[in-house]
Amino acid sequence: MPTTLQRLSTKHILWFGGILLVIGSGATLAVSDEETGTSGQTRTQSGHLIIDPAKVMGAETCLECHKSEHAAWSASKHAKNYERIDSSSGKKIAEAYGSTKVCLNCHSTPHTENAKFAGSVGVSCESCHSPAGGDDGWFKIHSDYGGKDVKRENETAEHLKERLAKCESAGMVRAADVGALAKNCYSCHIIADEKLLAAGHKTGQSSFDLIPWMQGEVRHNFQVDQSVNAESPSLLKARYGITAAQRKRMLLVVGKIVELETCLRNLASIDAGNLSESYAGRRGWAGRAEDAYEFLDEEIGEVVENDQIKAALKAVQKIELGRKFEDQAGAKAAADQLSEIVKSFVENADAEELAGLDKLVDDLDKPVGTPYTP
Repeated sequence: MPTTLQRLSTKHILWFGGILLVIGSGATLAVSDEETGTSGQTRTQSGHLIIDPAKVMGAETCLECHKSEHAAWSASKHAKNYERIDSSSGKKIAEAYGSTKVCLNCHSTPHTENAKFAGSVGVSCESCHSPAGGDDGWFKIHSDYGGKDVKRENETAEHLKERLAKCESAGMVRAADVGALAKNCYSCHIIADEKLLAAGHKTGQSSFDLIPWMQGEVRHNFQVDQSVNAESPSLLKARYGITAAQRKRMLLVVGKIVELETCLRNLASIDAGNLSESYAGRRGWAGRAEDAYEFLDEEIGEVVENDQIKAALKAVQKIELGRKFEDQAGAKAAADQLSEIVKSFVENADAEELAGLDKLVDDLDKPVGTPYTP
């Protein structure tokens, strides 16, 4: 096998893509059951989006209409993330695991020979927004504003509503779907694969939060103006008046609830043989879930009154986290509740009523990396 993914032949990439489809594209190998959620997305029990390589169109397909977004991605670590597999630590983990195939789950994008990539096949557009192709895909739908010659600014309100509903049904993860975006982020930044952890991989970056990461080098908000990388999705502001401050308040709350949900799903999926105090994954996930709960309770809950936040706290209160964790059934039930609570929060929360969170947001609002400037 070549020593770097850059030297992998198309044949190797296609073969790996098939393997990824079989194991669930980022799923914990200990859990094979799939869960079909809203928005036409299919996820593993650990919350990872399952990617069908046959439906991946490739980053170059997006380039025609999203030049600045593509440039921002190309300059980011996401685009080059697969190179970490060939680092000294990556090689050591792969050797202990038995192969590098599992590394591609979060360091690349499963695809076939029909996908268009120009060199970089890292964590690309469809890793986050879901595969766009296929007869039932969202690619053609999302840019059809009512006919061949109709521009976005001339789309009728009725057609917009219908188009967005079709995109959602086809599985597209749009900027407005903060919950689905957060799940995609945390499902890779909190590792669920027990065998991978046993091979020496860390459980994830405890410092990972949506706001600093989305405000840093991965920021690509060029929807309205391809020359301006806006602080928050500019199309949401143009259509609905959603400001950057309002968006960050939502990200803060959703991020903490999804982080908690992700950890609980991982705890619920632990193999019975690993349910001991000495198991690194158990300690890492339980400790991180405990921290997320405390932040939601003692920081967020102290400054805003919100029914969904209260419901999220109540869903987790009966579970004893930390080193004594053993309630897998309770963790699974709480995670399911949190998933529904996030949807309700995104749909119903009044961003202005969350203004008390701005101090907490400011404390976190330190971009990781530099946002791309055309």
